[in-house]
Amino acid sequence: MSIKICQALLVALISISFSASAYCSDWELTLRVSGGETYGYCIAGVKDGATDGRDNAWDIPASPDSLSDIYIYAYFPHPEWGHVFDTFSQDIKAPDFPKEWAFEVVSNVVGELTVQWPGLKEIIPDKKAVLVDIDGNVEIDMHASSSFVFVNDGYAKRFLVKVSPAVPAPAPPEALKGVVIQRNVVFLHWQKNREPDLAGYNVYRSVVTGSGYQKISYSLIEEYRDRDGQVAEGLTYYYVVTAVNTSGGESGYSNEVKVTP
Repeated sequence: MSIKICQALLVALISISFSASAYCSDWELTLRVSGGETYGYCIAGVKDGATDGRDNAWDIPASPDSLSDIYIYAYFPHPEWGHVFDTFSQDIKAPDFPKEWAFEVVSNVVGELTVQWPGLKEIIPDKKAVLVDIDGNVEIDMHASSSFVFVNDGYAKRFLVKVSPAVPAPAPPEALKGVVIQRNVVFLHWQKNREPDLAGYNVYRSVVTGSGYQKISYSLIEEYRDRDGQVAEGLTYYYVVTAVNTSGGESGYSNEVKVTP
């Protein structure tokens, strides 16, 4: 009886060990695109045993047609795979990094669409993840923001998700303040970071609070102050600042400051 118990415990330990290993190395991330009550999604991920090419076991072709009059398609385009289908709703790659997933969104929903990546912080907390709006030339830190809003123009909207090992980052800048110093000039200043490997700062701006930040500094700012002269009178802007070290690690956002020229 004791031998059987030991064998059972050994099997259980092996099973737990295998499950923990698989959990750490395998993950899937849903890219959900919604507009009104309509939504579509596609799934990116990595798995032991997968390749960066087509894997019949894990890469799922996208549905070619919809029965609904209102639709949102989100898919990974892979014409280079030479498959019967050239769009896929799931793209699983080998678990080495960095990795990139190109995906597109096609919809007849009029107005704004929202891209979301639910649970990313829990799924890949140790990875850097960036959403790139290829057509708009905008990069979004997917850990710092939970969504990205764009206006559907009826054409395929192209995105890129880039996942790489996280680079150690400095602390977010503190005490960001903003003030209008001339008719259309905003002056920003914040508390200086103390990290010895600090390289500079990036300044981001949005027209809505809490999201949609776009970088307005074309190169790293070495001082802990900046001016924005590309603003319109009467509009409200929201600013945040990040710190960047010499390894390329970028901090999270500072506090947000609201300024109306």
